Amino acid sequence: MKKKQNTDFDRRDFLTKAVSLGVLGFAGNASSSLGRPGSYTGQTPENSPLRKGNYLIKGAYLITMDPEHGEMENHDIHIKGGKIASIGKNLSTTDAEVISGKDKIIMPGMIDTHWHMWTALLKSMATSKPGKGYFETTSGLGPHFSPNDFYLGTLLAGIEAVNSGITTVHDWSHNVRSLNHAEAGIKALVECGLRARYSCGSASGQDAEEPMDFDIIHNLKANWKNLSGTSDLMHLGFAWRGLGGHPGIDSKTKIGLWELEQARNMDLPISVHASAGEVMEKLVKSGVLAPDIQLVHGMDASTSQLEAMVAAGSPISISPYSELRIGYGFPPLDKMLEAGAEIGLSVDTTTLSGNADMFAIMKVFLNIVTAQTRDEFSISAKRVMEMATIEGARTLGIEDQTGSLTVGKKADIIMISTHSPNMGIVHSPIDLIVEAAQPSNIDAVWIDGILRKKDGKLIGVDESSIYNEAKEALNKLIKKAENA
Repeated sequence: MKKKQNTDFDRRDFLTKAVSLGVLGFAGNASSSLGRPGSYTGQTPENSPLRKGNYLIKGAYLITMDPEHGEMENHDIHIKGGKIASIGKNLSTTDAEVISGKDKIIMPGMIDTHWHMWTALLKSMATSKPGKGYFETTSGLGPHFSPNDFYLGTLLAGIEAVNSGITTVHDWSHNVRSLNHAEAGIKALVECGLRARYSCGSASGQDAEEPMDFDIIHNLKANWKNLSGTSDLMHLGFAWRGLGGHPGIDSKTKIGLWELEQARNMDLPISVHASAGEVMEKLVKSGVLAPDIQLVHGMDASTSQLEAMVAAGSPISISPYSELRIGYGFPPLDKMLEAGAEIGLSVDTTTLSGNADMFAIMKVFLNIVTAQTRDEFSISAKRVMEMATIEGARTLGIEDQTGSLTVGKKADIIMISTHSPNMGIVHSPIDLIVEAAQPSNIDAVWIDGILRKKDGKLIGVDESSIYNEAKEALNKLIKKAENA
């Protein structure tokens, strides 16, 4: 969400923290440079519950989001080596853990395409009282975030993502006050086991005419394998501040073009907030739009601007809950669909949205479109589910890895129980999931073939310890801001 310095990383024992999370792959020097996960391998011991397992789910209803296979009733799915090994009926294996899929719906893990995860430490602190809104809250507290606060905010968002069936996130990190802050956010993502793009941005409150410190991003890229582990779960991106909305070439435009050039020279995928019409117009007129630039919001975008965006190959990320909550109005979803936009869905910030419920995001998207078109049948639940899965993956350039239940793809999978009062009787599974499902219905979550949630409970997460530490950190943060 976007409006119309250095402190030392708390030198906690990260090995202890990793164990409390159940991420037992951390070993060796726990006090390596400011908590940098230098010895993390992306692997876990054979006796750890958090490892790439061998699972055979029997007799489930599969929503594959693969156009060649669609929906499959009473089918099996075999997970092995972090990938989907096979899909079919009456599959058998001698060494897999067999899981009953009776009365369960299996679908791809959901994909968030834009989330300021550090702000989860400030959940629902944007109130309806004037002076206590989102921008006042984040700009008032953001400059006082330590790397430890940054870590905890990202960690809170990450475990909520897993619990809610979101297996891929785009962490739009726009309060990077130092290299230590960026490393802290990345570390939290690694510990949560999420598939992720970490888009490094500026610091909260940084002057628009002050260039970003690209030394931070160069350092991250040079040390990426060391930071993110040896797996391919994560990749680096750039959270761009854009060109501003002034029609001429002002200093903000020059800085924005310089920053864009730096990011492209590093071959980084780019994302930029573009809510106001004049901001969108400048991006269009400047000729910078291309498939490597993801736009966010597009609240005031005109039909011609959306058509130019589509022609350039730029996808867009939509966060209907935060856009409504902050008073921006209704996003022009009908126009985006008519223009043929490639759309991903977004949590944005739980400071505004309150939670990370992708089911609710799908539902409100569908309802906004039918309201705008005044046509109950103008968009299907399946079309919206595409945005939360395979189309979301395409907007992040990872559709070859995730987003559908396809043999050979990464095993990013969620299993939904239909035995709950809110689910009722299953007749049309996709419609039921979009309109009725809740995070509490998620029985199991696999990310990269690792079982992260089982029987409705997160595995290896000491929630009480994390929440207590986050509460203490927030209290200290508020006092620090009050005394500044």
